[in-house]
Amino acid sequence: MKREHNGRIRIERLFLLLYIPFVLAMTLVMPLGAPPDEQAHLRQIWLLSTGQTGTENCVYPENLRNLLADSAGGTEASVLKEEDLRTARLSEATVTEPGNEATGIYPLAAYLPQSLIMFLTRLFTDKIRLLLYSARIGSMLVTGLLFYFAIRRSPAGKTVLLAIALLPLTLQEAASASCDGMVIAGISWITVELLRRIGTIGRRTPGDSLRFAGMGVLAVLCKLTYAPVLLLGLMPGASDGEAKKQKRRENLLMAAGFLAAAVLWYVLSIMRLSARQGMTGEAMNRLGRVLANPLTLIGMQVRTLIHQAPGWIRQLFGVFGRLDVFSPWPLTILLGVSFLGVALTDAGTGGLLPEKKERRKLLILLILAVLLCWTLLSGALLVWWTGEDSAVIKGIQGRYFLPFLFCLLLCLPKVRIRSLERDGKAPVNVQDIALAVYLLCSAATIVLLGIRL
Repeated sequence: MKREHNGRIRIERLFLLLYIPFVLAMTLVMPLGAPPDEQAHLRQIWLLSTGQTGTENCVYPENLRNLLADSAGGTEASVLKEEDLRTARLSEATVTEPGNEATGIYPLAAYLPQSLIMFLTRLFTDKIRLLLYSARIGSMLVTGLLFYFAIRRSPAGKTVLLAIALLPLTLQEAASASCDGMVIAGISWITVELLRRIGTIGRRTPGDSLRFAGMGVLAVLCKLTYAPVLLLGLMPGASDGEAKKQKRRENLLMAAGFLAAAVLWYVLSIMRLSARQGMTGEAMNRLGRVLANPLTLIGMQVRTLIHQAPGWIRQLFGVFGRLDVFSPWPLTILLGVSFLGVALTDAGTGGLLPEKKERRKLLILLILAVLLCWTLLSGALLVWWTGEDSAVIKGIQGRYFLPFLFCLLLCLPKVRIRSLERDGKAPVNVQDIALAVYLLCSAATIVLLGIRL
């Protein structure tokens, strides 16, 4: 394996070496239907793999639809039964549903990787178990590729990205049929591409222009609640007039891609769903009240943080989605502390901008992106998920913070710790120790999940 000049394995290669066995182990030990809303995602993937892109009169094989009927709950009751999957094949009998509500969760294009793999698998077999696992393979492949290129191209925080990608909860999202793993990796890749632009303004090729337009489109595919990371396009770095003009052109391309994708998503999906799902009724009235009095949202955000933040941290490091299976507290704490150690001992973005004033501007933009992501996330769940009599915002889970966790960790102050000296031997890097402990805890958590299930 290729190494850097100092003899260390390159971070992106270390990622591949660890991601492949970790995510394969996760998908094998995690029962089908266990990750959040996996049945709803699998229904959407099936429809798209058979060329059904509409929101009405959706056709399924009868036994497949019965297996995927339980899309709500939140407990082990939603796990698909192994005895029903072991020998089941697609039935010739079909059932037609009047509506498809899953298209409102993500744009259809976000399901293309899983649907393509399922389509190809269906050419060779009609076994339901293999078809459902093929959807998971599409998700883990794209998630892995996005994280690989993000880590490889990142000018700062490579080790932090590695830690986020190998967090057990991230691996669960990557190993499920949902789009959530791709969302986490996609937002991280957008952040990296915008960080790379600092100090690298120069001659651009048409491919570079397409990349910036693609970032705007990807931000829509990765949920609009995380679109504020595009604000990092305003980061400093352009020193002369021509460079500033170039940055403006790139930002306009990014904004155009974002707006075009958002309008297309609305026309093809949300607008057709709104009347049937009541998205213009009570929820819209509540949205109007929040906009008229933003202090309502701020007050509920504060109360939600006070009451639920410890639970989110517990979920990030010790829970596995709808299985309600927690790792032991000592393992959860050790995983969280070692993760924080990796983040605090990383060099961060300090080397990107030599001037303290410019670094402060970058920090402000990172904080602003995090706060806007949090505001959109909490606001959406307040409007569409929280009851009128609730004192806190309902429905927020720790996994929702993973897409903008990289931005948040880049905002943290860095701890300057010298390497540990050893007599007659090379010094030991403290971050390497934290990373080794973290990886061992992550692997132990996956093994423990397999034992408990």
